[in-house]
Amino acid sequence: MFVKTIIEDKAHGLITVDPTETIKDVARMFKREQIGFALVQDENKQLVGTVSERDIIHSLSERADLSDVLVAEVLTINVVTCAIGDTLDTVRDIMTAKRTRHVLVMDKSTLVGIVSIGDLVKHSLNECRVDSIEMVDYINGQGYH
Repeated sequence: MFVKTIIEDKAHGLITVDPTETIKDVARMFKREQIGFALVQDENKQLVGTVSERDIIHSLSERADLSDVLVAEVLTINVVTCAIGDTLDTVRDIMTAKRTRHVLVMDKSTLVGIVSIGDLVKHSLNECRVDSIEMVDYINGQGYH
């Protein structure tokens, strides 16, 4: 299966935050939207990095009060990307090698989406279910002539 399949299945629209927002506000937004990752864009709508739950946890481990900590202070600048034509196995390998849970998906030089580790798990489980159903049908002599 390819990354394109996941991107096509997902709701469109990428969540973005401003580097001048506080981590506390971003954490509240993550909870409200039930997400754990956002793109960080400057006032010119240029991607300057990403912010994740992990970034917030690392920040929290260094200081107890996050009310005045800005996204710009904790964002990840070196973003991890894959191509829309990559396989899910390739993305899994990228996530493992880079120790990340989110990968930005590029179609040439255009950002088209984000694949999370949760997306990979969901699609892997669906593939296992299909394989199980096909195996049961095969064992029972159904669907094969």
